[in-house]
Amino acid sequence: MRPGQVPRTGGSALNKHAIVRGSAEASYPDAMAARGVLPAVAAADTVGQVHLQTVRPPAFVDDVAALIARHGMLGCLPEGDRQELLRWSTIRTLGERKCIFRRGDPGHTVIVVLAGYVKLSSLAADGRDVVLEIVCPGGCFGELAVLNNAPRAADATTISRCRLLAIDGRQFLQVMGRSLEGMRAVMTLISRRLRAATQRIMDIVALPATARVAKALLELAELHCETARNGARIALRISQAELGGMTDLTRESVNKQLAALRDAGLISQSGGSVTLFDIAALDAVSGAHGDDDAPGSSFCRPNSLRL
Repeated sequence: MRPGQVPRTGGSALNKHAIVRGSAEASYPDAMAARGVLPAVAAADTVGQVHLQTVRPPAFVDDVAALIARHGMLGCLPEGDRQELLRWSTIRTLGERKCIFRRGDPGHTVIVVLAGYVKLSSLAADGRDVVLEIVCPGGCFGELAVLNNAPRAADATTISRCRLLAIDGRQFLQVMGRSLEGMRAVMTLISRRLRAATQRIMDIVALPATARVAKALLELAELHCETARNGARIALRISQAELGGMTDLTRESVNKQLAALRDAGLISQSGGSVTLFDIAALDAVSGAHGDDDAPGSSFCRPNSLRL
């Protein structure tokens, strides 16, 4: 985020394996079968602990297919391959602060966030929850476990209400294995993650605590913010402990740095939310002045879909 740039407001929401207050989405194959596009496919009664129930209208199916067509990694595939992946996918809606999977769980699916925000984290030896990444709408995760046939390397937890698309890992490997463009897109995704991880290490080593907190606040605001009086309110509910997990600081240190930014008139805090008043000044405090192609965000994966 550059000085004077207005943070983009967060998007709306779509979903992956499904349930919404009793009326839930079903698997993508079932929805396609209902339209006569694909033969009916027997689905399990549950995915994780979520029951698959009624089928969404055809418009919902079209929306998902259109979003995947614009996806940074999956969109480069031929339409037939995208349809094949979706045929073996399920859609699921989860509420706020729900566990998607835990570190060590089998990695059998690649997950695309259609709506909402997901935290990837890992528990450190000292008991702190280290935030590795925040995946926003259009982002995906879980492909490394599928590619390596390995257990999950982190916990995945919803930060907000989420709609997720879970793609069967075996089909993902088959489709990507025969697509040069698909494999290039996977390599690009992995390289971006590596750059982001490198940037995070550099931030921890080189930036003072106040700069790290300011940078994290700017990244959260860029992910999802709302217009507020004289500022931009971060719409994601992130605790001070999670801010500490993003910045390698204790909760007490985060509280101290927030107080310093508040006393300087750059932010305000109310009811657990944070409002940013001076984006340019926070950008200067954060020390983030790279170009737009630099690894920029250490935690928040850029959107590859515009929802």
